[in-house]
Order: sequence, then C-alpha cells, then structure tokens
Amino acid sequence: MNKYFFIHLIWLLPAYFLFQAYYQISVYRGIHDTNLNGTSYIATVTDFDVKQIAAQTNGYVVLNFSTEDGKTVEEQLALPVQFAQVIMQSELIPVRYLESSFRPIVMTPVFELQKNVVRVNIAVTLFGFLATVTIAYFASAFSRKRIRDGEERLEVEWDES
Repeated sequence: MNKYFFIHLIWLLPAYFLFQAYYQISVYRGIHDTNLNGTSYIATVTDFDVKQIAAQTNGYVVLNFSTEDGKTVEEQLALPVQFAQVIMQSELIPVRYLESSFRPIVMTPVFELQKNVVRVNIAVTLFGFLATVTIAYFASAFSRKRIRDGEERLEVEWDES
C-alpha cells in the first residue's frame, strides 16, 4: 500500500468540525426552545464549584426544583466562568424547564450570555470546518498526484572542478 493513501485521513478533521457544528446548533436550538416553550421554576442551588486550572476556569452548579406534576429534578450543569460570575451569589435561580428539549434546563439570568457563547462556538467550528476542508482538498490533490505519478526522483550532480 502506498504511503500517500494515508493523507486522505485528513478528511476526518472536517468531519469532526461538521459534527461539532451540528452539536452546537442543536444546543442553540435546544436552549432557544426551552426558553420559549419551557415552564418557569425557581431552582435551589445545592452545590456550586468553580475550579481554576492554569489559565482555564470552569465549574458546575447543581440545581434542584420540583415540577408542576410533583417530579423533583436535580441536574448538574457545566458552568463556564462567565456564567459563574452572574449567578455566584445566588441561592435561588430562576430557570426554564422543558423535558423534551435537547437542553431541558436554561438558567434565565445567563440565557442571553449562553446564546452568545453558543453562537461564537458555532462560528469557530464553521471556520474550522472551512479551513480544514480547504487543507484536506489540497492534501488529497497532492496525494492523488503522488499515487498516480509516483515520487519525484532527485538526482544530485557534483561538480568536481
């Protein structure tokens, strides 16, 4: 097998970015659907933690609330630092809940910020998709040419004068 066939594996990168873009679009639609069609509740913060590792800050919040039909919902949500700053001092957080949504719980105080973060994520993944498609196209063209024509032979000539 020719080693240039392996260059075609670069097409896995655009596939990955396309999957990530699909996921981010699903998240965006899910939070939008939950905010529009969900039911409002007041959730109690049962646990909250923000960790800083090197230059990254991340954390989580555990929310607990009861629905209209008496079901108790307790969910741990990821908490980027931007969201943590908004809800850090709150013991009660207004939420929207829609069980059938891709994102069933939306914290109302950070909804607009969350939408903006997801929009940026979509833009970055689509940019990554376009960039890797371009790179993969040229890499595949190079690979096809090498497979078809073979490798260039370099001949070194020495002038011994």
